Amino acid sequence: MVGRIAPEPGGHSRAWAALGVDGRLELDRVALVWVDLPFVTPVETAVGTHRTRPLVLVHLVCRRTDGAVVEGWGECAALADTTYDREDATGSFATLRSELLPALVGATRDGGSLPPVSALGAILDTASRPLASAAVEMAVGDAHLRADGRSLADLLGVSDRRVEPGAVLGLPHSAEELSVAFATLNAAGYTRIKVKVAPGTEATIDQAVRLHVGSLPMLQVDANGAYGDDAASRLHRLDDLGLACIEQPLGRDDFDGHRRLAAALTTPICLDESLDSPSTVVEAVTSGACSVVCVKPARLGGIGAALDVIGWCTDAGVPWWVGGMFESGYARGVNTALAALPGLSLPGDLAPPATYLLADAVPAVPGEVDGTTGRLSLPVPTGPGVGPVPDPDLLRTSGARQVAVWPDDR
Repeated sequence: MVGRIAPEPGGHSRAWAALGVDGRLELDRVALVWVDLPFVTPVETAVGTHRTRPLVLVHLVCRRTDGAVVEGWGECAALADTTYDREDATGSFATLRSELLPALVGATRDGGSLPPVSALGAILDTASRPLASAAVEMAVGDAHLRADGRSLADLLGVSDRRVEPGAVLGLPHSAEELSVAFATLNAAGYTRIKVKVAPGTEATIDQAVRLHVGSLPMLQVDANGAYGDDAASRLHRLDDLGLACIEQPLGRDDFDGHRRLAAALTTPICLDESLDSPSTVVEAVTSGACSVVCVKPARLGGIGAALDVIGWCTDAGVPWWVGGMFESGYARGVNTALAALPGLSLPGDLAPPATYLLADAVPAVPGEVDGTTGRLSLPVPTGPGVGPVPDPDLLRTSGARQVAVWPDDR
C-alpha cells in the first residue's frame, strides 16, 4: 500500500476556505432540525431497505456587522442506519448536539465572530465523523456566502452551467421489470442509469441490457460492497456489457481485493464507500484499487475536501463523478454545483429529489429536456448561499422538530 498523501488544495478549494476571513458575522443562535422524509418507494440495496430519509439539518442564525440577520444551513447525509457509512442519523445528531456545534460556539466566543471555513479543521472531527462535520462546514460556508450575497455557483464559476443527471435503480427483481425501467428513464432524458447489483442478480441485469442493445444510455452497476472472494467469477457475466464502471464491489476496507478484481475485469472499478478522505482517494487510485472516483462531499468530510479531490482527479486525468446519498434538494443543489465543474467524466447521482422523496426541504427545481437531443439537464442553484433556504412550512408539514443547541433553552 502506498502512503497516504493528501492532494494540494486548488483554486476552488482555496476560495471556499477563504470564506469568512473578514470576520463579518457574529453567531446569535444554533439549532438542529430533524425531519423524516418518506421515500416515494422503498430503496432496496444488497445490504438493506430504506423507507424514510431521516434528515438532520444544522441551522445557524448570525448577524452581520451592519445588523442584518444572516442564516446558514447545513445538511447531514447520514441515513437511518450504518448501511452505507459508519455514522447514522441518530449518532450524527448526538455528535452535532453534544460535541461539534458546542465546539463551534466555543471558537466563536473566543474569536468574537463566526470562524472562516479555513479554521474549521481545528474544530471539527472529519477523520471519525465526516458526515456530521460536513454538515457544520456547509452551514458555516453557507452563512458566509449569504453575508456576501454570493452563491456557491458564483464562487466556483459555474453559475451559467447546466448539469445532466444520472438516475439510480434499486435491485432488479426481473429482467422484464428492469427493462421497463430502462425504457422509462431513457424516455425521460437521463444520460446515465445506475442499477444496484448483488450476487444472484447478474443474469437479470445481463438479460435486461441485451433487450436494449444500442438504445440504452450510459450504464453502471453499484454493489455497495456486496461481493466476496467469488466477485470476479460472478461479475464476469457483466464484463462485456460496456458498463461505465462497477461501483464498490467489495468491502470498504478491501483495497487489495479491489486491486486484484480490477486486474481480472476489463470494466473499470469505481470506489465509493471506501473513499472517506482526500488522502484515501489518492491511495486508492495510485495503488490500483480503482480507476474511477465517486466524489461524495459528505463522506469526504465536506465541500472543501470534495473540491480537493475534484482538483486532484482532474489534474491527474482520473475519471470522477458526483455521487448521491438521497439528499434533500438543498444538499443536492450543492452536488449539482460541484458536478458543473470542468473535468466531470460521468453523469452523477443527481436526479431531482421529487423522483425519490414524497416531500422535500426546499421547493422543487424542475429539469429541462432539450428538444433536439432529448437529454435532461438541471440548473445550478444561483441564489445567495449554497442553495435556497429550507422552507419552514415544508419542514413543519413534514413533522420537523427543532432542538436549540445554543443558547440552550432546555
